[in-house]
Amino acid sequence: MSDNPGPPKSPISGERMAAASSDLDEQSRLQLAHELCMNENLEMSMPDPNSIVGHVKQIVHRAFWDSVRAGLQQSPPDYEHSLRLIAEIKGILLDLVPAQVQRAKDQINEVMDIELYKQQIENESFNLQGVVKFVVELMLGLCAPARDTTIRSILSQSDPVEVFREVFGALDLMRLDMANYQLRSLRPALLANSVQYEQDKFRSLLANNPNTLDRTKMWLASTDKRMRESGQPVSPSTLLNNAFIRVIQEEVDPIPETIAMDISRFITIARELSAVVFSAATILVLQTGVGPALQQDSFANKVRVTVYQLCSDELISHPRDILPNITEKLIDIVRETITARPLRDEECQNIRGMLSGLQSPSNPVYCLLWERAKQFFTSLCSGVVGSVPAGFSVCSADVQGVASKYTHLVSYNRGVFGPFYADIISEITSSQQAAISAS
Repeated sequence: MSDNPGPPKSPISGERMAAASSDLDEQSRLQLAHELCMNENLEMSMPDPNSIVGHVKQIVHRAFWDSVRAGLQQSPPDYEHSLRLIAEIKGILLDLVPAQVQRAKDQINEVMDIELYKQQIENESFNLQGVVKFVVELMLGLCAPARDTTIRSILSQSDPVEVFREVFGALDLMRLDMANYQLRSLRPALLANSVQYEQDKFRSLLANNPNTLDRTKMWLASTDKRMRESGQPVSPSTLLNNAFIRVIQEEVDPIPETIAMDISRFITIARELSAVVFSAATILVLQTGVGPALQQDSFANKVRVTVYQLCSDELISHPRDILPNITEKLIDIVRETITARPLRDEECQNIRGMLSGLQSPSNPVYCLLWERAKQFFTSLCSGVVGSVPAGFSVCSADVQGVASKYTHLVSYNRGVFGPFYADIISEITSSQQAAISAS
């Protein structure tokens, strides 16, 4: 009789589960490789102890350590939990020792012999402090110099439970250091072949799941439809340029598979560009409305810095969300700039009225500058290097900085997914031609 009652697993479901698991592994590797290429400062970090998961972990661990302490306080001591911990420490140390250093691995296996420890416990000759000393000395030989003080402090602990806790804490840090070292080591080789590597990984995912590009097809098809309805000329290049501009101009839902790994970067670029455009629009509105007293660059730069600072300090999706706060700060700047006389109440109200127009997404000044920024970004992605658009003179460094991030992201994405985009656009074009022929 089977030890596992219930319906037997069919071979097909097993294959599907294996394929799904393989896809998850491929996706994880693809995600990590992509992050390594896009973020030169990428590092693994310890989980936040103040998060909900961190609090739950602390509660579970506290209960476990209490059980370890209770065992060691018995007479004679119960070392069951301690031996499990020592076995786990042994496994971690073996993982941390480089594969080519077999002598160290042999030493760990020889000294940390769990069966021998069990015999010593039975004979009441087990020396836990001696095991700890061996472990700490080995850790000192394996750890980064920055961890020396933390690890040496373990030897000053007299409470065996605290010793175990600190050993595991130090081992977590050492594993983190090892992981980050491996990431840094991988990056140069990965960068040299990143586009081909990501392309191959994605093609592998596509082979297991033919529907992997459904959302990307929707994104490009809807962009094509918009362009044709507005009378814009459509080519593979203009279609892709317009599709990417949509990502920083509006919320594209559902998120296309080909930009999913970078959606947070596109959102950041969108917010930074909104802040730049809003700064430029604010400067133009104030200089036009208040007059010659505010034409100097020092005033415009103060406005730019203030808007940027407020946008950085607030978790906002668009600067207009904090327009009232921005307005009062800008009135203070106008007051400081016009030093010849006090700023009258009616003038303050006039400024509030002028700036309130920026609250509307359809504000003509903002919309004009946004269109110019879009054209500038699109031209750069098409290989046309032009000057910063009119209206952005004070914010030129800002708009160029955001444009550089955008063009790098789009260029890399098109390098990886270019063949897939070409197939989809060809399919869209064929459908358009078939529809025309049918009519």
